[in-house]
Amino acid sequence: MKIVNVAKLNEEAEYLRLCCYGEPGTGKTWFGASACLSEDTSPVLYLEYRAQIASIRNNPEYVQAIEDGRLRILSLDDYGDLNHVYTWLFAGPGNVEAFDKLFDGQLPKTVVLDSITEIQRAEVMRRAGNIPGKFVRDVEQPQIQHWGSLLNQFTLLAHLFFQLPMHVVFLGLEAVDYGSRTVGETPRIVGRQIALQGQAQRQFPAYALTLMRLEKAPIGSNAYSVGLTQGVLSSTKEQTGRFPAKIGNPTIPGLAKLLQGG
Repeated sequence: MKIVNVAKLNEEAEYLRLCCYGEPGTGKTWFGASACLSEDTSPVLYLEYRAQIASIRNNPEYVQAIEDGRLRILSLDDYGDLNHVYTWLFAGPGNVEAFDKLFDGQLPKTVVLDSITEIQRAEVMRRAGNIPGKFVRDVEQPQIQHWGSLLNQFTLLAHLFFQLPMHVVFLGLEAVDYGSRTVGETPRIVGRQIALQGQAQRQFPAYALTLMRLEKAPIGSNAYSVGLTQGVLSSTKEQTGRFPAKIGNPTIPGLAKLLQGG
């Protein structure tokens, strides 16, 4: 047991604890990789699992960041890889030699996981007895006994990573709830939230301070995407008190600056 003082609160408030979701094509991967654009948020450890990471190849700044080590992209084979990553991030340099070499003995300033949606889907498949990534005709469906332990696993993931002394960003796809009513012949959208299965859809984002939805910017706008931290139909939250309701062309360095009062 320990007493938390104001200095500790201020220290915790320096870091982004962010979940970000959106439809395909809204710029989630570009947003995640943007952490490499500032010394305040780089170097970056970008953990990708079935993400469209090739989409950043057309950005010369990102390509240069990969070449000079400000953006390190690690492709995960499965959920278990996250255990090795967390061990190194928590214990620090000197514990996992491969990661020490990757970052020249220093810890990253930002960790991005893209996408939490896909890595959960793969773990659900594995627990049901399927082999993720293997094409089969008959896919076994998860049973009730799989969901409780899966929920505990993913809430623990969020809790542990969001306690790390660095910026932590989870990216995911968007789930749209159309409800049962329609407007004309178009289904009526009644809600949008991060695409996670089971109770994790509600409980996983609870560990973040900011839950943001990315949407495509209006045609004619100078922005390529708009971050929404507050919305009526969208599941969002903003507990830092630093971010406006709409942010055109959001970047991780930009959010970090706002978070620190810049």
